[in-house]
Amino acid sequence: MAVEVRQLRYFVAVAEHEHFGRAAETLNIVQPAVSKQVARLERELGLTLFDRSHRRARLTPDGQAFLVHARRALRAVDRAAAAAADIAAGNTGLLRVGSSVVFTPRIEAALAAVRSAHPGITIQVTSSVSTVDQLAAVAANEFDAAFVPAPPDAPGVRIHHLWDEPLLLAVPAAHARAARDLAALAELPLSRPARADNPGVHDLVTDACRAAGFTPREGPALARVQDLLAGPVASGECWTVLPAGLVSQDFTAVALVRPDPPIHVPAALALPAAPRAAALSLLAAARSEM
Repeated sequence: MAVEVRQLRYFVAVAEHEHFGRAAETLNIVQPAVSKQVARLERELGLTLFDRSHRRARLTPDGQAFLVHARRALRAVDRAAAAAADIAAGNTGLLRVGSSVVFTPRIEAALAAVRSAHPGITIQVTSSVSTVDQLAAVAANEFDAAFVPAPPDAPGVRIHHLWDEPLLLAVPAAHARAARDLAALAELPLSRPARADNPGVHDLVTDACRAAGFTPREGPALARVQDLLAGPVASGECWTVLPAGLVSQDFTAVALVRPDPPIHVPAALALPAAPRAAALSLLAAARSEM
């Protein structure tokens, strides 16, 4: 069996567009070439990947099952090509950085320092609320580094503590005067990521609430910070916690309050077991912000 990378790319493109013509336009080639290579792939595999009985090219059950493997193979090819380019170019290439920490000035300063010291490096940042997903991406070498709060242990990942980030309470303005004492928020739901996404921060905030005498009520799912503050928090539906280095007072209906006692979240940089030089430069730059 001699499956070619281009056949996999053509197959994935058709699967995503459900149409040979639109896939060809995306690939900047003619449609007959796409149809020919996909048909050749089907012969090589001994599978019928698409149902062509309608105007749209729909995946067959075999095609749906194979799509997972085709995408995985293409990601591996792309990673290998990127690694080869990085080796050939020396101090250039792509530094893939994940973050489940909403960007604070410290993190932005660290990224800026790497850009200044290594002008040939392009930094690609991918954000997610899930610390667990970020660590998995580092372990799989899909990210070169990831900024994560209160990270759990993860196989194949080395955690480097950076600093302890103080948290602010973002509360409806009517609760501003009383909210320094967390107990004043006992009846108001708390908006935050699911525990499965970020167990460290989730447990830290839960423990702080329990120390104040209550277990927090779960509120709406954490969305974009600005949307959350302007919507549910401003309207009095919930409260949330945010890094002190991130937020400014932009909403008259929302108050930012420092809790007493304070709540600090450890911020860390996760690196793979064998980090690239550029990732180590990022670590050094982040440590200089401590």
